[in-house]
Amino acid sequence: MIRVHKLMKNVVLLAVMLSMTLLCGCGGQKSTQNRAQEKSSTERSGSLAQEKSSAERIESLESMFKSAASRKDLDDFERDVLNRAVKTGRIDPADYETAHYKYLECMANAGYDEHDTKMPDGLYKSSETLDPNIDSKQWFKQVTSCSAHTTDTIESLFRDQQDNPERYKDTGILAAQCLMDAGIADKTYTAAKFNESAQILQAHNDNDQRALQEIFGFPVAGKQGSQARYCLSLGGLNMSVNGVDNP
Repeated sequence: MIRVHKLMKNVVLLAVMLSMTLLCGCGGQKSTQNRAQEKSSTERSGSLAQEKSSAERIESLESMFKSAASRKDLDDFERDVLNRAVKTGRIDPADYETAHYKYLECMANAGYDEHDTKMPDGLYKSSETLDPNIDSKQWFKQVTSCSAHTTDTIESLFRDQQDNPERYKDTGILAAQCLMDAGIADKTYTAAKFNESAQILQAHNDNDQRALQEIFGFPVAGKQGSQARYCLSLGGLNMSVNGVDNP
């Protein structure tokens, strides 16, 4: 009788334990599924793709070309380039190259040997460091003079065409896409994340290379960070990094 009672007690205990195991197992599975669903929902709601789909757009390139071509202060070269852009819907890269050559020729005639770097978008960028022997105020004055009727108008329109053909108002989208395409940032990176980092940078006003890496989460200084700096520039951040020589 004692053995039967003990056996029944063990059966009841086993049943209770099994019931608890099943309940815990279901609860754990549900929790895991919920976490996965919540993560997936978060990624969808905060993805770069969604930011693009809901992004505000700005003036079209065609409208900008027409407006620029109608200006009265253009010279013949600028007017020809912009009239072609109005007809074709885009500025021919060859026209931009000619404009840049005219600018370099003007600078050379003034005694400045410019060494501009061609960027991935086809635009030229001046050196991030200025020869310490050059009078910076005089150099800037000459740059302004030589840009007139060469790159001044054409380059700004060409940049819009090359960097922002979809005409996003939030240029953080351009920076985020560039960083993702280059493999610098992963697929969860967003314009919102870039804009947040940019605000932190502006608040700190610190271009130290270690501070920059902490803010953005990837190298920004030196040759290793040259692609990152290019991507950041698409979002409106043009920087030189303290303590390093940038290419």
